[in-house]
Amino acid sequence: MLRYLTVFLFAAISIFACRRATSDTRPVIENISESVYASGRIKSKNQYQVYAAAGGLVRKILVNEGDVVKKGDPLFVIGNETSQLNVENAKLAADFADRNTTGDRLRELQGAIQTAESRMLNDSILLVRQRGLWAQQIGSKVELEQRELAYTASVNNYEAAVFRYRDLEQQLEFAAAQSKKLLSISRNIAQDYVIRSQTDGRVYSIARKREKL
Repeated sequence: MLRYLTVFLFAAISIFACRRATSDTRPVIENISESVYASGRIKSKNQYQVYAAAGGLVRKILVNEGDVVKKGDPLFVIGNETSQLNVENAKLAADFADRNTTGDRLRELQGAIQTAESRMLNDSILLVRQRGLWAQQIGSKVELEQRELAYTASVNNYEAAVFRYRDLEQQLEFAAAQSKKLLSISRNIAQDYVIRSQTDGRVYSIARKREKL
């Protein structure tokens, strides 16, 4: 009797489980919605982060958050005393080189040229006169040769004075051009310490790092 009762209970549980499993399933026709989630950061068009071309401490902040700036406007100034001193030294060298191109050294050589030219002309006159006398059988051969040697030496001195002047002039012009080039390079390097806006736009945020006291 117990055996039949166990079999009956097992069959009843199985039937109940099957009925329960089939009774809870209901097919439904609906639209399927697909959603994609991702994290990100919204940026404005042409937004960029400013970086300095040269290292150093920020000495001046020339803008505030929300300011509208134009391309080329200065934003920050990086402190660098060495760069400023290089510009000043290059400026002094350029000014000195410019003064030398019309300075005392050139005027001194101009005076030497004039003196040598005057002596050359005088020796030329004396030589012509001595040759005239010699043609008239007046004077000696030695005197004529001395006049010729004096005139040749005067010509050489004059040409040497002109050469020295031109050589010094070229040196001074080269020094002046080189000094101006160095001044331009120093100024360009100094510009790296001024951070400028690369485009027209608005300043969104300025990151500040406070120094510990």
